[in-house]
Amino acid sequence: MKKNYGLTNTELQIMELLWAAKEPMSFRDIMNVATTDWKKSWKVQTLNTFLLGLQKMGLVGTDKSMSTYNMYYALCTKEQHIHNWTKKMVAECYENSFVRFVTAFIGDGKLSEEEADELRKLL
Repeated sequence: MKKNYGLTNTELQIMELLWAAKEPMSFRDIMNVATTDWKKSWKVQTLNTFLLGLQKMGLVGTDKSMSTYNMYYALCTKEQHIHNWTKKMVAECYENSFVRFVTAFIGDGKLSEEEADELRKLL
């Protein structure tokens, strides 16, 4: 099962590209990867919509100081995004209660001794 961490498949694909990039990417560079590597036949507006959505989520930033065009970059690491997404999920689904989250996680079952030890170490 693919983990998207609150993102659509395409949003995650774009974020994976930006997370892996060593420097900000131009719109044209992102579009080239989409058409060449991902075999997408997007119009300019399609990619623009995805990038704007990721900006509104606070995941993507833009910088025009390096070029006359916007350069796009990730505002957080993948690990930071997963951490923030997990905290948001626990807050929304379990009323910000770690106990409720763990209870839901184990369900009717019991924690193994190893899992209980790991949990104790965290606390």
